[in-house]
Parts: sequence; C-alpha cells; structure tokens
Amino acid sequence: MAGAEMLRRELKSMNRQLALCVALPLLVALLALTPSSRVWGDGKVVPPREYAGSLEESSQEAIIIFTAGDGVNKSRQDLILKISVEGDVDSFAWIVPFPAPPETAKEDPKLFRELFDYAESRRARPPSKGEGAAPGQDAAGSLDSKDVEVISRKVVGSFDVAVVREQQAGTLNKWLEENGYQTLDDAEDVLEFYRRKSYVFACIRVSEAAVKKGQSIDIHPLRFSFTSGGRDGIYFPMKMTGLQTSPFNVNLYVFYGKWLNDKKSKYGYVHRGFGLHYRDWDTSQCEPNAGKSYSAPQTDPFLRSYARRLPKTVSLMQKRYPGEKFYLTNIQANQLDPAAVRDWTDDLWLFPYYTNKNFVPYDVRSGGPAALAWPNAENAQVTRPATRVVSKFPRWVFAAPLSLALVIGLVAVIAIRRRRDEPGPPGKHP
Repeated sequence: MAGAEMLRRELKSMNRQLALCVALPLLVALLALTPSSRVWGDGKVVPPREYAGSLEESSQEAIIIFTAGDGVNKSRQDLILKISVEGDVDSFAWIVPFPAPPETAKEDPKLFRELFDYAESRRARPPSKGEGAAPGQDAAGSLDSKDVEVISRKVVGSFDVAVVREQQAGTLNKWLEENGYQTLDDAEDVLEFYRRKSYVFACIRVSEAAVKKGQSIDIHPLRFSFTSGGRDGIYFPMKMTGLQTSPFNVNLYVFYGKWLNDKKSKYGYVHRGFGLHYRDWDTSQCEPNAGKSYSAPQTDPFLRSYARRLPKTVSLMQKRYPGEKFYLTNIQANQLDPAAVRDWTDDLWLFPYYTNKNFVPYDVRSGGPAALAWPNAENAQVTRPATRVVSKFPRWVFAAPLSLALVIGLVAVIAIRRRRDEPGPPGKHP
C-alpha cells in the first residue's frame, strides 16, 4: 500500500508538470495570436507624417526599377534621380557613372511624393503576425575622341546631358572645363576606378534654354535606363559621392520581383550601412512570392485600396513595365562618411533574398559586374538558390501543433498506465 501511495503522489506531481507544459505553449500561442493594441477602425489608415522631402544639400534620393536576367538575357534597370539645384543654377553640374551608356528621359517629380506617402501609410499599418515586398541633337566634344569618347549629348527637359567615356587619365576634367561643366577636384583615384571598368559618365547641367526661361526653373527628375551587364545585381553609384566633404544621406525606393537581401548573408545591404524603412508583404489574399501589380493596382488585392493614390507610379509602370510585378523596398542610410564610401572597393550593389545564406550571387562571382565589391567571395555554385519573399506564417505556427500533439499523447499514455495500475473496485481485486 505504501508503494501504491507513493506512486500516486509521483503521478500527481507528474500530471501537474505536464499540465504546465501544455498550458505554457498554449498561453504563448494565444498571446501571439492576440491582435495588437493598435486599433484600425473601418479600414482607415493613419495619415502620413508631413512630407518634407529627403533630398537636401547633403542627401540623395532615387527610384530604382530592376528586372533580373536569366543567364541569357541581361538584367535591365531604370534609375530615376531626384536632383536638387541650389544657388546659381547656370553653374550647376552633376556627374554620374554607369556600367553602360544609358538612355535618358525626364520623369515627374510627383513620383517621389507618391512613394513617400505610400510607404509612410503602409508603415503606419504594418503586417499582422500571419502576413509576410525633348531630346535635342547629338554634339561632339571639343577634344579628340582618343581622349574622351562622347557617346551622346542631348537636351532632356531642363538638362543638358552628355554621356562620355574617359580614355586617358586627366582628360575628363579638360573636356568638362572646355564644355562648360564643373570639374572634379582631387578625384583621380575615383576616375581611375571607373576608367578601369570602362564605365561611362553622364554629365548633367541645367541647359541654357532652361536658364533663359526666367527666375523659376521646373527642375524634374531624370531617368537613366541601362544594363549593368549582369544577372541579379542592382547597381547604385556611391563612390563618386565620396568626393564630397560632408556626411550625406541616401533614400532608395527599389522595385524588384523579390525581397532584397538585408542581412541573410554578407551580401546584404545592412553591411553597407543601410537599413530597412519599408517593404511590401504578402497577405492571405495574395499569391505568395509573386510581387504586386503596380501597372494595374485595381486588380491587386494588396494595392487595390491605394490605386487612386499612385497615379504617377501607375503611369510609369504602364509605360515601362506593363504587366510585370514588383515588391517595393525602401532602404535608407544616414550620415554616411564620404571618406569611408570613397574607400569602398565598389559601388552599392543590392541582391535578392536567397534563402541559402551560402549562395554567392551570380554578379559577385569572378567576372561579374559586382565582383570587386567582394574580392574574397568564393565562386560557389548552388543548383537551387531559392529566393524568398516572405514566409506567410512563422515557423512556430507549424511546429506548435506537432509539439502539442506529442504532449497530449504522452498525457494519454500516462493516464492509461495510471488507470491500469490503480486498485480495482471492491470485490473485484484479486
């Protein structure tokens, strides 16, 4: 009898412990599934904070639209730069390097306001726990083509844009000076970097026609369409900005068919000093990992309620990428040190979110356009890179039921054993 009493006490204690094991996971699950204390009534969203713009004297703002290559066809990219003109506009000039000669066009400045408002509105209502992205005439330069190759020169809206390639050291500044552009001081190391890579320079200044219009000049963004010559790397020029002396900020709106690598591997943008501000996600009504239809937002369950708020964005997508789908990712970097950026081995390159953290992006491998950014990267080959946009449910959602079933099963086994070992009713005990 003493042994039986001791067994009952041990089983009782075990039952209490098992009950606690079952209760704790259930409590955690209930807390995780409980809606946030932030309430959004009638489907309304909080208005965005006051728009002040993000391109000041010490900052850069750009929109990037990227479509990946497939090993046969090269990737293509649109880079829309917002240009701020201060002071004496007729002396303003800007030089931007590109991997290949770009096509240039003007774009609507309202694009930046739209995307700012969109991102801020979405940030105010984050995903729930179960939710997861007039041309002019060509003109030749005054120097011999052996020194500076003038690829094109056109008036694009308010700007005179010349695309050139420097052939010999020291000749670009001479061409800039003779053609009315600002020269680049103390820049030979940076120019040599781009010269070795056979990059071209888009030299931008306010056109004489625009200056003669009067006191107010309609300054608009410029779109540069080009290919980096690669497959999966998104290019943004940074080293040229390292020529300035004051710290600067960068604000990028990136449209890509996948999420971008943030910190999954050493190729993520956090390792370049950037942080995530906003990115689209998938809801239960979305097709997983398929992107969003910015060219027809009224047909997209994620964008439908925002369709009327994005007229300029929709117009751009219908013009440039009809029917293609993207996730928007907004990344930012604050107070970057120009000297540090100047010492980078390459410009800024962004890559998709490969779920295999050991996978080396195609454009980083030997001979790729981004190989200099990671000179020690291994040229590993992975047969299934597996990009990822968003996991619609956290892993514990799938693991918890299995764990709970195991616990319940264990409780049932102990209960059966207890019943078998307990004394039977009076008169039936042997």
